[in-house]
Amino acid sequence: MEKVFDSKLLTSFLSSSSLKEYSNIEIGERAHYLFTPETVSDLSKIIVQSHQAELEILPIGGCSNMLFGNVGYRVLISDRYLPNEYTIKNNDVIVSSNFKIFDFMKEMKKYNLSGLEFLAGIPAHIGGIVHMNAGAFDKTISQYIKWVEVVDQNGELCRKQALEIDFCYRCTSLDDFIVRVCLSLEKKTEKQIMSDMNEILQIRRDRHPLEYPSLGSTFRNPKDEFAGLLICDCGLAGTQIGGAQISSKHSNFIINRGNAVFNDVMSLIELAKNEVKEQKGIDLQLEIKVIN
Repeated sequence: MEKVFDSKLLTSFLSSSSLKEYSNIEIGERAHYLFTPETVSDLSKIIVQSHQAELEILPIGGCSNMLFGNVGYRVLISDRYLPNEYTIKNNDVIVSSNFKIFDFMKEMKKYNLSGLEFLAGIPAHIGGIVHMNAGAFDKTISQYIKWVEVVDQNGELCRKQALEIDFCYRCTSLDDFIVRVCLSLEKKTEKQIMSDMNEILQIRRDRHPLEYPSLGSTFRNPKDEFAGLLICDCGLAGTQIGGAQISSKHSNFIINRGNAVFNDVMSLIELAKNEVKEQKGIDLQLEIKVIN
């Protein structure tokens, strides 16, 4: 490692933590390179030295949709200790990518700024929300983005206007490390914001198995179909392999019932894909990111 990264980066920001501590489904082993920089300047140095060593970089935020297997010699960079801040000008808010989306909504409520309530209950950081163009209830985060600031592969801070970014269903053209986002929000009373947030949270509590660790929706919804209903119709609701289970409450969720490992989840993923293909003639596409 000493030949790849300088000693300051290794001694200051290389973490010995297991990825299980970062994973929302609580699955993961120790990574060779897991960095937790505290400044954008140090983030830039890690990115530059990684590229010089021809190592693949993987930004990790809330890890709400990442399933970690053998991550190999990828350089994983957490935003956990980067500055956590926001500034407001009228209805525009510039916010750091490591803000948890729900915490951010609660902060904005104080200023009567709304629009993102449809994302209430999603355990992700804003950077991840933007990177995957997260959405629900016929809305996506891209509808509120003015620009995104990233550290590119040369370690340079760059700003990309929303029109320069391709926003697709659960993906974007953004490949670099997101550090800040400018969002254009809407005015609404604090009472109405709270009402809207609580309504969305209740819907999620009613529909989703929030009492267990998971990565949210495992598969994307095929056109005019719902992945969870397809999986349920194939008789797979409640199927368990090892410590992982296809939820009986919502079949597009794979939950960790206790001590699940990577292969348990992957076995259920393959089972669901094979059965839906065989019985329904539909190819399910992953919404989660498998890092292996």
